[in-house]
Amino acid sequence: MEGYDLYADSIFRFAYFQVSDKEIAKDITQDVFMETWKYLVSGGEIENMRAFLYRTTRNRIIDHYRKHTSQSLDAIQEGGMDFKDERSGEVSEAQMEALHMFRLLEQVDEKYREPVLLRYMEGLGIKEIAEISGESENNTSVLIHRGIEQLKKLAHL
Repeated sequence: MEGYDLYADSIFRFAYFQVSDKEIAKDITQDVFMETWKYLVSGGEIENMRAFLYRTTRNRIIDHYRKHTSQSLDAIQEGGMDFKDERSGEVSEAQMEALHMFRLLEQVDEKYREPVLLRYMEGLGIKEIAEISGESENNTSVLIHRGIEQLKKLAHL
C-alpha cells in the first residue's frame, strides 16, 4: 500500500507510546494498515492519508484499552524502549529528561495528552490533529496550549 513505508514507523511509535508494549503496538500498526487497505479496496477514498492512519490508530488504541487494563509509562523500559546510549551503555542527561517528560505527560489530563503527543512527538500540524480528533482547529490549539501549561506546572517551570 502506498504510504506504508512513509508512515509505518510513526504509526508504530504513536501506538507504542500509548500502549507501552512493542508487540501490541506492532499488532495495532498491522491492523491499521490492513483496515486501511480493505477500505481502499472496497472503493473508499482517503483525502489525507496521514490523518486517516492516525485516526484509525487512535480508534484501535481505544479498542485495546476497552479490552485491557491500562499500563503505566513505567512499563516503557520493560516493554523494550531503551534509554541507554548504544555506545557507552549509559543513560544520557537528555535521555533522562525525555523519560522524565514521558512520566510527566502521563499525569497530564487525558484530553490534552494526545494532542500534545501528536503535535510534539509526531510533528503533526494543528489542522491534521483537528482532523484526527474531530475537534475544531481552534479547540485543538487550546487543548495543546492547556496540555503544555499542565506540563510546565508539573515540571515546575
